[in-house]
Amino acid sequence: MKIKKCIEKTYCLYASEWHLALMLLPFINEKLCDKDRIYMKFEKSIEDKIKQLTGKLELQKKDEINDLNWNMEINDDDYTPNEKIYIVAGSSKYMNDMNRIINQYYKDKDCKVKIINCFDICESDKNGDLSIDKTYDKVLTTKGEAIISSQ
Repeated sequence: MKIKKCIEKTYCLYASEWHLALMLLPFINEKLCDKDRIYMKFEKSIEDKIKQLTGKLELQKKDEINDLNWNMEINDDDYTPNEKIYIVAGSSKYMNDMNRIINQYYKDKDCKVKIINCFDICESDKNGDLSIDKTYDKVLTTKGEAIISSQ
């Protein structure tokens, strides 16, 4: 079965690491239920916060969430029609570098890939480098993903 190549870009804004963890947990849980592959690329890990929260929240995939590798290599270790989701957080430079590496790795492969860039609004605002361009397809919030309407 041939999979059509698709790289979708999503972004989210967060005010603290706790906010990011609370926003990502339901999304990650849902995607693991769909059997999608989740790859975490964080400049500064929030694994400790995720593990604390999974102990307090009702999540179907609690064990799989706790077992995620928070700095997994970029690889295509299995051939599956399910989506591969890269969640990237860090400085603008770190996110740009990770996006470039992910795009380069998958440029000649047929697969569905989603890149979610997580912007710390406090740090980005301080540095003056929060620029969400029009290349994003969706936004992830505490309510889930929403398509960005083009106007």
